[in-house]
Amino acid sequence: MRRTWMLVAGLIGLSPFALASKTLVVALPPATKITYLQPLAPGDVYTFYDSQASLLLYRPLLWIDRNIQIDYARSIASSVRSQDGKHYLVTLHRRWRWSDGKPVTAQDVAFALDLLRSVPASNVAADANWGIGGMPQDIRSVKVLGEWKLEITLNGRYNTKWFLYNGLAQIVPLPQQAWDRYPGQPAKTLAYLQREGDNLNFFRGSPVDGPFRVGRFRAGQSYRFLANPEYAGRKPDYQQLELAYFTNSDAEFNALRAGEVQVGYLPAHLYGQQGSLPSYRLIAAPQWSVNYLYLNFKASGPGKALRLAAVRQALQMAVDQPAILRVILHGQGNLAYGPVPYRPSTYLSPYLLTHVPYPYDPAAGRRLLEKAGFRGRGGVMQRGRLSLRFTLQYASGIQSIQLQDELIAAAAAREGIRIQLKPVPFDTLLGELGSPKGWSMVDYGGWSYQPDFYPTSYGLFGSKGGSNLSGYADPAVDRLAEATHRFGSPAQEQGALNRYQNALAEKLPVIWLPASAQLNEVSEAVSGFHYNPTGNWSPERWQLR
Repeated sequence: MRRTWMLVAGLIGLSPFALASKTLVVALPPATKITYLQPLAPGDVYTFYDSQASLLLYRPLLWIDRNIQIDYARSIASSVRSQDGKHYLVTLHRRWRWSDGKPVTAQDVAFALDLLRSVPASNVAADANWGIGGMPQDIRSVKVLGEWKLEITLNGRYNTKWFLYNGLAQIVPLPQQAWDRYPGQPAKTLAYLQREGDNLNFFRGSPVDGPFRVGRFRAGQSYRFLANPEYAGRKPDYQQLELAYFTNSDAEFNALRAGEVQVGYLPAHLYGQQGSLPSYRLIAAPQWSVNYLYLNFKASGPGKALRLAAVRQALQMAVDQPAILRVILHGQGNLAYGPVPYRPSTYLSPYLLTHVPYPYDPAAGRRLLEKAGFRGRGGVMQRGRLSLRFTLQYASGIQSIQLQDELIAAAAAREGIRIQLKPVPFDTLLGELGSPKGWSMVDYGGWSYQPDFYPTSYGLFGSKGGSNLSGYADPAVDRLAEATHRFGSPAQEQGALNRYQNALAEKLPVIWLPASAQLNEVSEAVSGFHYNPTGNWSPERWQLR
């Protein structure tokens, strides 16, 4: 699951060796750890930051650039062609090499696909991206045609952009010569690889084709990556990349002021103190992501009231997005009321471009609850045994998140909804999401569209999505999501996406929040920096003086 803070610049922790002249230090968000490096991750451990770290080691088949387009010059594939939306001919560049000297071949792509295809529909949690881009359920066959070519045949005709951007873009070729532990038994091999997903010694001894290899990890301090001298792309001009751990955003800001971090982030609550960072430049950029409060549709007790549409609608009407954007985010972001990013507005529906389905209005939210049969008792709305008391857990360490949730809780109280706020360390919060009990609402930062770059979000909201840990299920939404996958004209395909996103904006599987821009603080010692809104980052292309 792409669990992502809206404030992150990158990854890394401080240590005595982090300040070496050829060490680039990048700040992780507060209380965020790097723990799992296996590209094929199960849903209960997959995070955006682990994915970023894995991307340093293993390059994807298709590289999606900052304009949400395929950059074949940086992809493992040199081209992908399809005339009918069913048959796809994939050709690889011949220059890519594993760090053991062996070439990255079509067989390595087929190996990764075989591992994915071994995950059955009855165990989708074994693959965090199961269902995204038709992976793996829509693949009929994979045929290796030579060292650099393979043909993928689907079980029907599908939206080509959807399959390329969400299906093939999530494929990471894997070193079969080193990882095929049980030849001919992909399910057993996948289970073995996932058991080793957090084993640093495993990755130190494995071939990589990315710009970096694993160095030393110090949990709660720093995560070191070393330049891969065998990398076939542009090599970094420094030897070490450090991803720095911080307990809170104030600690990260102090590290910036001390010059101990070359690439960091500006905490929203310290926006007015940019002047104390004279040797840094602020680079703000939109993110290819959406932000929301995650709801537990499997919850028992008070949490089961979240299954009622009127309760979710009232909660959405307690979110003062304009005030959050203006006061807490200092205008660095945008309003957003649906599952498709509003900036850039490439795929946004005309309806959501001009309409707000449930605008901020606590008084109207209270009337909505009363119409649904709720009555206030002791300041809390009740209906029968249902009492609108919820706990909202949020990742600790970022003051802007706390202020945002306090603002929401205060407005909800005016509607008769009592929300108790509970700060929780980020990694602890993620661990709880896999359980149907113990939580009702969570603010973990939202969903980054990576690797599902074409924003249909089936993996999150589809009833069988690999990252659907909330238990949300709506047959009508499933049908609308499936319609976005069908082959058609560009107008037909966008029309299907419009209907899908409009439905999710109305049905509220989550409570939508404004999307903040990425506020990067970049040292003057770093040149060549750019921010990719998809999260595909390229620190090897930055230069360090």
